[in-house]
Amino acid sequence: MAMGAPSKIGLLLLAWSLQGWSQMLDADGYTLEERGFRVHRLQSEYQSAETTVRVLLPDDLKENKLYRVLYVLPVVAAADEKKHGDGMLEIKKRDLHNEHGLICVSPEFTAMPWYADHDSEVTRQDESHLLKVVLPFVEKNYPVLEGWNGRLLVGFSKSGWGAFTLLLRHPKLFHRAAGWDPGIRIDTGPIEEDDRNEKVERIFGSAKNFEDYRLSTLLRRRGADLGEEARMFYYNTKGNRALGGTKLHQLMVKLEFPHHYVFESKRPHRWDSGWIPKAVECLVREP
Repeated sequence: MAMGAPSKIGLLLLAWSLQGWSQMLDADGYTLEERGFRVHRLQSEYQSAETTVRVLLPDDLKENKLYRVLYVLPVVAAADEKKHGDGMLEIKKRDLHNEHGLICVSPEFTAMPWYADHDSEVTRQDESHLLKVVLPFVEKNYPVLEGWNGRLLVGFSKSGWGAFTLLLRHPKLFHRAAGWDPGIRIDTGPIEEDDRNEKVERIFGSAKNFEDYRLSTLLRRRGADLGEEARMFYYNTKGNRALGGTKLHQLMVKLEFPHHYVFESKRPHRWDSGWIPKAVECLVREP
């Protein structure tokens, strides 16, 4: 075989073996070990302070292979306790990164993330931070598939909302999204109008900007852009989120939007309540 330019995989593996992680990385980040994760510190103009991104690699990282990335979207901000559990720890505990051959990535944010760009606060640009800082960093430094079919999203509560809005707003950037018990009360749930307006202003800045991220609006505007494959996996449970979640599912049915929907008995509103294996299985399954 004729010798050509080194592959991305070869260059990365050579860098890892000869230089070490901290020497391989750019000046805007470095790595350390934390409970089996690679932890990188990032500076971002879209956040108010330094943030981290954690990376979980398959134990047997193979040469000459590019991996799909599962973006595990956090529910809370970097400084908050993980009162809902930790999605990355749950994936590691259940060995899903090895079972499905995934590189798993979890970014952090300096404020409670709704995965939207606030229309006036320049350091609350969560969507831009993910798309313009985290994704390029991961795809520069790890052997990952860079096309849309190499990027998967999973979240619950607010980050389930985020996973769905990211998929609908960027259908050529992400392949599939799974959201469990997503935070849809702000959209279709039973919430007083004054409370909704206050929440919209605080999270999105304006009603106009909210509509650009509102799930029901995105389904009407952009749902057809996802094509005929079911690329959204939607899990809803009993409790105070059920009414809004059911309405959103009914809208998907009315719009003939392809999706996978499961209504199950109530689980604790946490990462570690047993829903992740099925959600990840749906994300990685063959069409």
